[in-house]
Amino acid sequence: MKRYHWPILVLLIWGTISACGNVKDLEFVRVASVNFDQLGFSKSVVKMELAYYNPNNFSLRLKDAEFDLFLDDTKVGHSLQDTLIDIPAKDTFYFPVKLEVDMGNVFRNVLGALTNKEVTIKAAGNCKVGKKGVFLPFPIKCETRQKIDFF
Repeated sequence: MKRYHWPILVLLIWGTISACGNVKDLEFVRVASVNFDQLGFSKSVVKMELAYYNPNNFSLRLKDAEFDLFLDDTKVGHSLQDTLIDIPAKDTFYFPVKLEVDMGNVFRNVLGALTNKEVTIKAAGNCKVGKKGVFLPFPIKCETRQKIDFF
C-alpha cells in the first residue's frame, strides 16, 4: 500500500508546479483617482487608486506592498500597504495607495520638469502575492516617461 503513495505525491507536486508556471504579470491600466490628504511644504500625503488588470484565469490576493516613488531618479515618496486585496480573475481591480511625499525633493524636480517637459516616474519595492494562504514575494518595478504640461 505504501508504494502507491509516492506516485500520488509526485503527481501532486508536478501538478502544483505546472499550474504556477503560467502566471502572467498584472497590467497597469490607469490612475483612477488622486486625492491630497495632507498638503504641506515639507511632507504631504497623497491617496491614489491605481487600476490594474489581472490577465490570469485565476484569482489572487495581494498583501504587504511597500515601494518607493522616484521622479528622475530622485526619491520623492514612500508607500506602505498592509491590507489584503482580492484580485479577481480576468478582470480589473483597484489598488489603493497612500503615499507620503517629501516635498523638498518634488520642488527640486519641478525645475527639471519645466525645462525638459518630461519626467521619468519610477516605483520600486516588494509585495506578497498568493492564493489560498500561500504568499510569495513579488517585486514591484514600474517605470514610465510622463509628459508635463504646465502651460
